Amino acid sequence: MIASAQARLALVLALVGLLGVDAIVAVALAQEGDGGNDEKVTFTWAATGEPTSLNPMTGYSVTDFYFWTPSYHLLVDFDQDFGAEPFGGPDAGLAIDIQVSDDSMEFTYTIRDDVVWSDRTPLTAEDVAYTLNLYKGNHAYLPQSYLTLIDGQVEALDEHTVRWRTKEPTGLYSGEFPYMYDYILPKHVFEELEKPKQFENVPNVASGPFVIQEYRVGEFVRMVRNPEWTGPEPFIDEIVYRIYKNDDAIATALQTGEIDFAYVTTPNVFDSLKGKEHIETMLGSAPSFSEIGLNTGSSFQEPDGAFTPHGDGHPALLDVRVRQAIRMAIDSEELVEKVLLGQGLPGTTIIPPVSVEGARWEPTGDEILAWDIDGANRLLDEAGYEDADGDGVREMPSGSAEPGRPLELRYYVRTGEQTSVDAAGFISEWLSQIGIETNVEAVTSGRLADLLIGGTYDMFSWGWYTDPDPDAALSWHLCDQRPADDKTFGTNDTYYCNPEYDRLYAEQRTQLDPQKRWEIVHRMQQIYYEDAAYAVMWYDSIFSAWRTDRFTGYYPQPSPNGDPLESWGGPSEVWWKLRPVGASTGSSDTSGIPAVVWLAIAGAAIVIAAFFIARGRRSREGAA
Repeated sequence: MIASAQARLALVLALVGLLGVDAIVAVALAQEGDGGNDEKVTFTWAATGEPTSLNPMTGYSVTDFYFWTPSYHLLVDFDQDFGAEPFGGPDAGLAIDIQVSDDSMEFTYTIRDDVVWSDRTPLTAEDVAYTLNLYKGNHAYLPQSYLTLIDGQVEALDEHTVRWRTKEPTGLYSGEFPYMYDYILPKHVFEELEKPKQFENVPNVASGPFVIQEYRVGEFVRMVRNPEWTGPEPFIDEIVYRIYKNDDAIATALQTGEIDFAYVTTPNVFDSLKGKEHIETMLGSAPSFSEIGLNTGSSFQEPDGAFTPHGDGHPALLDVRVRQAIRMAIDSEELVEKVLLGQGLPGTTIIPPVSVEGARWEPTGDEILAWDIDGANRLLDEAGYEDADGDGVREMPSGSAEPGRPLELRYYVRTGEQTSVDAAGFISEWLSQIGIETNVEAVTSGRLADLLIGGTYDMFSWGWYTDPDPDAALSWHLCDQRPADDKTFGTNDTYYCNPEYDRLYAEQRTQLDPQKRWEIVHRMQQIYYEDAAYAVMWYDSIFSAWRTDRFTGYYPQPSPNGDPLESWGGPSEVWWKLRPVGASTGSSDTSGIPAVVWLAIAGAAIVIAAFFIARGRRSREGAA
């Protein structure tokens, strides 16, 4: 392949020499290699979200995935509609073959031999085994949940083969499901770290088409092309994510051309961008929901394993009848209409409509905890919560943990999510109609995360992007996912603990019959819905907008209207299909000849090369 590339380069130079445009080629080569800012094709996108961490060991927000997906591979990737990606494509995962033992307890993965880290170190089975063991043994925030079935250590059998056994039979590692959402990390980097969870990972060593180069808190994250990427060559050289304080500022930046692409969370700001010159908007589907979460007893529950009771949640929220009454007092349909301006779906269960086919359960008929102020009041009356002093606020009943304590709840919303702020006014008013007073406070996402870990809250508004397979979303609410103390992260932000729910979770993971697995998954969703630790307000849409005069080639996931920058799998097609307007739609040559040299050939062939190359450079500069 190297000899072929050299031959092509010799042909290029010979042709250019004959036409007397060798100086132009020199400029073109300099553009490809010198990295000058005036020559780079830079794609700039923006949102209000701050990364929680650029290290896959510790990050947990959806924003973080937009930097991991261009950087790292998964073992098995997702296709555009959330199915398992077939082996072998440039956007597929590392696995090219998976062998499953007859007892469905041993899994042998053969991985690709053509992937190299950005520092020129080959990616091997050692990286895979090391990463999975690292996640598994260090309580990595999100990825460790996929590995709890593994018995002992993952082994590297040779450079391209890994193997592990499970504690029980399972089909989840067979490659038939988009299941194991674990980004593979470079062993030679992470094994040198004393505390890998505290590693900032900037700049990172990457296997995907882009490397995280720089991060300034509150300002931007910058990614640059990985020179060792072995897939299709991207049309862009640099990705810059800019962080804005609010959606209005993002909309202004998009209209003035400061940015190329925007995510907003406020429906009226999104609507204001529709019809603007050179701007296209997309209302996308997403596997996500926004919820009101309730502290079900962080300070009242018994010690269990690593969990130590902590915090100071209101004791009324231990009572499932109070939680159900709160759910019944929240009108999800009106929230969608008034807060989302109709651009979303009313919420019920924790598995959203966008998910793996068959996974979702939805309440019907009498199963629905429907909006019913009168019914919620009756439920609280029957449970003994009365307004004894006539001030409009109910009190804890006699015989309870704190008899006579008013039902006054601290309710936290996020400053960076305007819809959570807007919904609070409606929800507080509805809860006042059932004798519950709320004190609403807007805090940053980082502050809210601290409050949840500390258990020092009563109600909060946040949301989740669920993984394609429901296992992850179901695992968030297990007893052992409660924050163990006031300093340790846990995905169970309501401190919900139900042994029957936990038992069913373990059962669905080892059920080999897919249909029977879905039946168990449905029952789990029903239990959680009835226990009302979350009141799911709505299923979100993705509000995205971009300039039509800058870039084209967006690749929404799920198709046809999803997330245009796709944040669900490993290296995505969007990062090599995205290109400046007017650029060729064909893939760049990946055999070693820079695409800009081929541009020089085409220009020389029609004698007016200088004109066309100058025009190409202006187009790149205009898109930067």
